[in-house]
Amino acid sequence: MSFKSILQSLPSVGMPTKKLGFKDKLKWTTIVLVTFFILGEIILFGIESGATGDIFGELRVIMASKFGTIITLGIGPIVMASIILQLLSGAGVFKFDMTTEDGKATYQGAQKLLAVAFTIFEGAILVFAGQVAPSNALIASQGAFIANGIIMLQILLGGLILLYLDEIISKWGFGSGIGMFIAAGVSYEIVLRALDPMKLGAGQPINGAIPAFIKSFTAGSIQFIRQYPNDMLALLATILVFGVTMYAQSIKVEVPISYGRIRGLSRRYPLPFVYASNMPVIFIAALLANFRFWVAILQKAGIKIFGYFDPSGGAHGAISYILPYNRFVKDLFFHTVGGREILHAGVYMLVMILGSILFSKLWVSVSGMTSKDLSEKLIKSGMQIPGFRSDRRVIEKVLQRYVPYLTVLGGAFVGLLAAGAEMTGALGGGTGVLLTVGIIYQLYQQIASEQMMEMHPAIRNFMGDGGII
Repeated sequence: MSFKSILQSLPSVGMPTKKLGFKDKLKWTTIVLVTFFILGEIILFGIESGATGDIFGELRVIMASKFGTIITLGIGPIVMASIILQLLSGAGVFKFDMTTEDGKATYQGAQKLLAVAFTIFEGAILVFAGQVAPSNALIASQGAFIANGIIMLQILLGGLILLYLDEIISKWGFGSGIGMFIAAGVSYEIVLRALDPMKLGAGQPINGAIPAFIKSFTAGSIQFIRQYPNDMLALLATILVFGVTMYAQSIKVEVPISYGRIRGLSRRYPLPFVYASNMPVIFIAALLANFRFWVAILQKAGIKIFGYFDPSGGAHGAISYILPYNRFVKDLFFHTVGGREILHAGVYMLVMILGSILFSKLWVSVSGMTSKDLSEKLIKSGMQIPGFRSDRRVIEKVLQRYVPYLTVLGGAFVGLLAAGAEMTGALGGGTGVLLTVGIIYQLYQQIASEQMMEMHPAIRNFMGDGGII
């Protein structure tokens, strides 16, 4: 049996035997999301109480991770597997024909195998480096090696569950599991940070932005901006990022096309300005989270060449310049910004913009969104450019005027917006809000399309299941 056959035969979630309706997809999406939240409440059996830290820091929400639980690693291994496959595919090491079922099965199998490998690797490092430590009682009863193995197996189990939950949503629900997990985690964080009425600690102020503002208003000392992360400035920034992202998602470049089989029937094919969607930002967040992960591990081993983290989680050294700077706007307000802070903001923004452009190009090439791929899809749907004969090369030439530029400009815009949003200190993280809005917008479009197809069967028959809608 060849390696390709092994990849294609890995256990996977079966495709539905019939076309699922709106209610069926909603049911499966809801079941998966409820399962995800439950997993986030399952504490790892046998860990030392209070011995775990939040190694992903401010990137925890984007990684759908809850440290110390069965989903300690979150979606990190899945995203990293996708990044590696994209890099290998872009370099020509491996080629996946995403237009065929065999090619898709091979790609999904390779991603699954890599995700499991990353889960085992990162989980083993976390456990044996003491970041997630077994309790003394478990070590005394089972021995240190077996105790560490028990913790690691639970982390692996959580990674496998997330992997297959992602596949369930992709095949039986709406959107993708990765996107839904990010949106769910960020939404929960926004609601908690905005409405939490509890105090940060004894003698400390209220945690939630809105309850804290109401209390200051009733006390006669309005605090729109405060030193703590959750305030009305952060809430306003969240709303602003939401609005700008929604507007960016609605910008489209329309290419005129016509239906060759029916004379006079024409329409415009919309190419979104954010052509690669928000996938580049997800990949960059995963890279930064994994880099933070490795710096923390190296620090544990006494190596601080890339920087280090203090007990409160603050970053120092080289690592600090590429991590999100979510207090920049607030520091400007309190006049505490110096040369180092400006350099931090500039480097972080540059990393986000250049990284988004790179991953945008990679994502377009590997996901079947190039001019050539799109022209083949339109030709199969019976479409052509008005005034030209039905030829794939003609459509590809026209699309080539738009797709490469939208890939670069859209990627740069998303990176700039993500970095700028992060610096505002928005609730849930600026990048998290950006990703969540994009995910919800795409989910809305998919649901609207599903409902339209159910309400008007003639449209489905006209376009076909493999049509351009």
